[in-house]
Amino acid sequence: MSNKNIEVIESPELSTKYEKRYIVIDKETRKVLDNAQGYGYKSVTGAYSAYAYKNRDKSKDKEKQAKRKHIQKWMKEHKGFVEQMAGFAFEIECKHSWGPEDKFDAAFVKKMLKDHNLEPDFTADELLKVWRKWEE
Repeated sequence: MSNKNIEVIESPELSTKYEKRYIVIDKETRKVLDNAQGYGYKSVTGAYSAYAYKNRDKSKDKEKQAKRKHIQKWMKEHKGFVEQMAGFAFEIECKHSWGPEDKFDAAFVKKMLKDHNLEPDFTADELLKVWRKWEE
């Protein structure tokens, strides 16, 4: 069902005198499609966002997961490079031992890759995003 067929409305049953609650309904049938497990959403925007997320194209999730695993495999195969990334990130972001204009970002990682003659089949930005989650 497309988002054109849905509407978010205030639910009199779930709202209180002090707090409005919203639900997602089918415009034509008026059937409740999502009510936040019976609690209702606190905002119209939240209801639309949650409904869109719950009804997203999940095949893209598998693609993203496969890409992430591919990058993680590459990182395991290039441990020295990844350790160097961590060192530079620490120096720049934590110790602030570089200049104030220096940033550990995708451009920095791209230069690192070039300096090491590495040409992976993913972008420096993708590598940085996976690495940041890997480090958490």
